[in-house]
Amino acid sequence: MDKTSGLKLGPGSGGILLICAADTDSASRLANDISRALGQNPVWAWPDADAAAVELSDAVEDKLFTTVAIFGDELAAVFFDGELPASLSSAKVVLLPAMHDLQSAAEARRSLWTIFCRDGMVNTN
Repeated sequence: MDKTSGLKLGPGSGGILLICAADTDSASRLANDISRALGQNPVWAWPDADAAAVELSDAVEDKLFTTVAIFGDELAAVFFDGELPASLSSAKVVLLPAMHDLQSAAEARRSLWTIFCRDGMVNTN
């Protein structure tokens, strides 16, 4: 991880960290649907420059996240220079469609479900 941008962590207790662009994204109806689809209580987070913000790598190690999922290329660029790494400490890093694309395009929502299934983020049994 080459960039240093802090995160504000929202409530949640699961092993999945979902990074969205703003706190309003985490409180949306779409976010509720995503949380239900994952079948657990993921932790939502968003970039924050406040002094209380935590580094992404510190959040992964402190909270023992197993998956870090980032909504969109632009947001991923806030935390990583160049290509997205496959992992960060013990967590798998997954790139998801941007929230605004998910809200407006059925194809993006289908892609999201495919990614969730492919990366073992949902239990399809």
